[in-house]
Amino acid sequence: MEFMRAIQRFKQYVLAPYNSLLIILLLLFVFRPFFTAVFYPAIWKFFLTLGLLLAIFDIHHRKWVKIIATILAIPAIIFSWLFLILHTSFFEVLTISFTTAFLLICTCSIIYDVVLRARVTLETLKGVISAYFLFAFLFGYMYTLIELIVPGSFSIDGMTHPDLSILDYFSKMFYFSFVTLLTIGYGDIVAVKELSQTAVVIEGVIGQFYVAILVARIVAVYSFYSHKHPSN
Repeated sequence: MEFMRAIQRFKQYVLAPYNSLLIILLLLFVFRPFFTAVFYPAIWKFFLTLGLLLAIFDIHHRKWVKIIATILAIPAIIFSWLFLILHTSFFEVLTISFTTAFLLICTCSIIYDVVLRARVTLETLKGVISAYFLFAFLFGYMYTLIELIVPGSFSIDGMTHPDLSILDYFSKMFYFSFVTLLTIGYGDIVAVKELSQTAVVIEGVIGQFYVAILVARIVAVYSFYSHKHPSN
């Protein structure tokens, strides 16, 4: 009986909105594809595929958002696995393009949901953190796409054309995106061309205002309900 209750609690935790998505997003960053052994990129792609599906079905999106996200996710997943097998830049550009568009619509939908949510709940806070991670992944994909379109847009350790595989470069851009969003700025990776510099500034501004706006919103909602339902 105790075992069944434990299984039930585990099922409720997994099925709760944002729980599984948060875990997958964390794993995708921590184990990003910096190790190019045969099976490692395939395992990472598997979790990426799972993350894309969770970003659609693990969240209370509106119906039209789910439809558009599904339409974008299908080619993103297909081209992602084709690139892993064939290693052609054409499939990589398509993968990044569809994934970037997918992440943009899902992230905006989550922010719309958590910012306009009437109460501050644990689900709301998990949505805020999920959106923050998705923003970082979104710009990581965007930086990789910019480098593919305009080579030499970023300097890594003083080199504008480092001898890195596409997966290694992808991992570097994920790291750079999180550093930029957090406004840390170590300086080991630098945007050197206009398009990349513009994208980096936009992410830095989002990183600054995201926390400030959401904290202000949470405080305002908490204050509203505190005055409406004062404790006795």
